[in-house]
Amino acid sequence: MATTPSGGIGNTHLVALLAILMLAVAGCGGGDDDGGAGQTGTTQAAGACTDQKLASPTDVTLILDFLPNPVHIAIYQRLAAGTYKANNINLKVQTPTSTSDTLRLLATDRADIGIVSLLDFLTSYQQNQPITAFMALEQRPLGSLLALEKSGVASPKDLENQTVGVTGVPSDLAAVNSMVANAGGDPTKVKTVTIGFNAVQNLIAGKVKAAVGFWNAEGVQLQAQEPTKVFKLDEFGAPAYPELVAFARNDTINDNPALVCAFTKATVEGYTQATANPDQALDNLTKQAEGLALSDAKAQYEALKPVYQADAPVYGALDLEVLAEYLTWAKEAKILDLSDDPAKFATDKFAASA
Repeated sequence: MATTPSGGIGNTHLVALLAILMLAVAGCGGGDDDGGAGQTGTTQAAGACTDQKLASPTDVTLILDFLPNPVHIAIYQRLAAGTYKANNINLKVQTPTSTSDTLRLLATDRADIGIVSLLDFLTSYQQNQPITAFMALEQRPLGSLLALEKSGVASPKDLENQTVGVTGVPSDLAAVNSMVANAGGDPTKVKTVTIGFNAVQNLIAGKVKAAVGFWNAEGVQLQAQEPTKVFKLDEFGAPAYPELVAFARNDTINDNPALVCAFTKATVEGYTQATANPDQALDNLTKQAEGLALSDAKAQYEALKPVYQADAPVYGALDLEVLAEYLTWAKEAKILDLSDDPAKFATDKFAASA
């Protein structure tokens, strides 16, 4: 299943999902190569943010996963409040033309911090990129199967002998099969048809019985038009993994851990303030996010609110055990074949001490 959420539907969704497709079919290198493992970054993060401060104002470039939307509410709240500057970060936020831009710009050292889906991050790591994830933007997968309530589909099992719309990304098929099987159905009896990135239109028109989509985007849009059943990935077999992670090159974490600390601290503060005053935070977001309507932002925020922190001890926490569970599930679902210890590519130290 494609896993990069977007602030809207259409072109945003199209480009992000195409980027995932390119990554999914790319050749895979060995994650155990010294240049690709995140072990060095994790080692340097052992002391995390204790007494780590940026001594002087520092220019920092952040590349988003795609268009600004409520997933990024903590970042835009802190930009509006000037908290990054107060932490000696002159933050420049860039919007990529596709998910691959984020990975490419970090790989060529043209950005300091990036945000991507966990699948994109792990695919890049597997291709020997020296990167480490250090923060989660939310704690649950955003992929889902969507069906109108009037369709009579009460479970993914009910999709046997029915037609399901998929985007065309290979991992969509793997996720559909995994969800149907987990619900007790026979995935070989499900007919899939490629509908591109038009889940809402195809469901409303009755062309498919169900479709792959993001519950925080298409799910919200569809629910606004008709009563909708949303079958979330983590409710049918997948672990409760974070969809989006913030990451940096290992040399950034090694050479300047104070930069990562300052960014994480300010972002965590942004989340705290956003949840305390969501109306102000959403207003700040939509003023800075071109093309994002306040009504859409509010609906998406309400959908995302339970999963920003969920059951994590603090906002932004990365649970390495959850990441290990994700790798096991992804291998079984034939989405990603990687068995590395998560400590090689992720650290749970920064958010915990921000």
